Amino acid sequence: MKTLNAGGKPLRYELERKKVKNINCRPKSDGIVYVSASPRVPVAEIERFLVEKADFFFGAFERLKDHEEKSEINTRSVNFLGKEYPVRIIQNSRETAVFDENECRVFTRLPEPENVLSLIKFAVSERFLQLCRELNAEVWEELKTHGLKPPPTQITIKDMKSRWGSCSYTRGHISINFRLAAYPRETVKAVFWHEYAHYWHHDHSKAFYDFLLKYYPDYFKWHEFLKE
Repeated sequence: MKTLNAGGKPLRYELERKKVKNINCRPKSDGIVYVSASPRVPVAEIERFLVEKADFFFGAFERLKDHEEKSEINTRSVNFLGKEYPVRIIQNSRETAVFDENECRVFTRLPEPENVLSLIKFAVSERFLQLCRELNAEVWEELKTHGLKPPPTQITIKDMKSRWGSCSYTRGHISINFRLAAYPRETVKAVFWHEYAHYWHHDHSKAFYDFLLKYYPDYFKWHEFLKE
């Protein structure tokens, strides 16, 4: 890893040499830009490019950090479906976490953070899985009302790092990112529509988005939450 002086700020980057045409950069929440470039591209050219784009990278670091904090489940509060629930820990023989309109109550004999987090994550997972099953049925039925026939679809919840969902259109299987549990219901539904659209369009071409917006016009309105 190397560090550059970018307008008086340190900019850290890691370089991997690959057979690629362009200088490819991916800023991550750890404050490092991961770069891939052809062995033929001089280091000086890569570093000049990084310094020129430094403002973008610093902004990206902040956005990624904010996203992780928004999605985080901790012992103080939980973000679920766009609402923040303060956590209240109650000494009790039960081992469970319960949501009501105003808070997340954790009943436990062992109030250590690791145990509290485990109980909260289990409760969020159960609620989110139920929501995803409901949204899956909802979108499937809405497509049918438009005369379309999506295949029977199974849903899997995964903790994914680089995408909000994925569609295995040959197997009738959609995976949804567990991190979406922090976002509003309609944002999760927008991801379902996105993945279902891949049954008819396997890439992200203009035809894909034309199809998506035809049947779910509010797609970009709710998908914008994922870019903030």
